Amino acid sequence: MAEPSNSTNFEGRLQTGIQLLLVALLGWAGFELVDLGKSTAVLQQRLTYQGEIISELRAELRNYGDLYYRKDTAQRQISELQDSMGELESRVTDLENHR
Repeated sequence: MAEPSNSTNFEGRLQTGIQLLLVALLGWAGFELVDLGKSTAVLQQRLTYQGEIISELRAELRNYGDLYYRKDTAQRQISELQDSMGELESRVTDLENHR
């Protein structure tokens, strides 16, 4: 029987090394994918929570809109009151001048 040559022995070891390296890389990629999946799940949960908070804040803003005057409404009412006061002052002045 003939002994295997050094090149055949080296090639076998090289193939085994490459196979081990590929298996290690596949294992590492698998773990990274699992971590990525976990991170994605956490981010989805946070986005869901923030979406709920935004909905609640929008509802609160609508409620505040019902409770408080808007600026243009307040200015219109102030203008109406000022006009009314001006009319009353004019009437009082007319009455004082009439006496």
